Amino acid sequence: MIALPKLSWDIGTAYDLFVSLKVIHRPADYGLRASWAAGVRSRLPNKLRETLELSNAILHVPMHWLHTLPEPKNSSIVLQFLAAIPAAERLPILSFPPDVDNDYKEILTSSAHKNRWSSAEIEVLREAYKSPYHKSPVNILEQLFSAWSEPERFGENLLSAIKVYIESFFAEEEQRITPALKEGLALAQARAESLSLPALLEELSLGVRFEEVLNVSALVLAPSFWGAPFLFYDHLDADTYMLLFGTRPDDCTLVPGDIIPELLLRELKALADPTRLRILRSLNKGPQTPTQLAHILRLRTPTVIHHLHALRLAGLVQITVSSQGERNYAARFEGLGNTQDNLQKFINGD
Repeated sequence: MIALPKLSWDIGTAYDLFVSLKVIHRPADYGLRASWAAGVRSRLPNKLRETLELSNAILHVPMHWLHTLPEPKNSSIVLQFLAAIPAAERLPILSFPPDVDNDYKEILTSSAHKNRWSSAEIEVLREAYKSPYHKSPVNILEQLFSAWSEPERFGENLLSAIKVYIESFFAEEEQRITPALKEGLALAQARAESLSLPALLEELSLGVRFEEVLNVSALVLAPSFWGAPFLFYDHLDADTYMLLFGTRPDDCTLVPGDIIPELLLRELKALADPTRLRILRSLNKGPQTPTQLAHILRLRTPTVIHHLHALRLAGLVQITVSSQGERNYAARFEGLGNTQDNLQKFINGD
């Protein structure tokens, strides 16, 4: 019998600071109104806005670094500890866990001493950013070189950009989301007392089964308001995995003051598309990969992945992610029940 990872918990608005930056720069991927996201971005001066756009393209949520921050692990702590890092070291520290040592890291960290990358180095970088599920910007290599060729300048601009972003938006936002994070953490910890770890992860992720996270020694879970309904995950070190699970209530919106919850809109939009209904009908017969669905429905695989993303955003599909990264999808029909309940609650004004 394989031993399950040792489970621990974390909490802090620092995680949502970086997650929110991802969401407002890719609003369509997270079901956020694009015009509102553009309005938040426009609060920054052009130079700093460009820096955040660049950092969003080349950086993941730096969970390995955020996890090391002391309590209360909020935006003030982020600024304090980020400012204490020499400017030239901010990009490497935010990009890589301490124990990472590979060709990809070596190519990037040595960029400041080069005028360009070799053909072999470009191939390594292209492979690193190649994924059928996540689209990288078409000019990702250009963006990478822009940052890594001048890490000190990028580090200085990044600190300034994050500071202005906090002052213009996130300082007020973290006051709004803190109660939801605390409540979400308490609920998850209570569920952990009665559920097995695999069942807990599937419940917190609204239908994602991870093989890889069960093959590590330790697992850290932390709530995220802005990440819902998706998971953000990464290695903290070779033996420890971290997951940010969504905790935004169904009747709560990312846009403060909105009347109609985003989840309800995502659910209704997902079910209003005939291709997505065909996908759900096919998945009802058994789990399928995007390639298998594409063959059955006579669609291109990227088209199927696009529709599966919308169904996942609405909580209507279940995903099993293998240790090799392969994804199998199945219908999640409790999501249909949730849609009906959410629609009824909204119409009734509950």
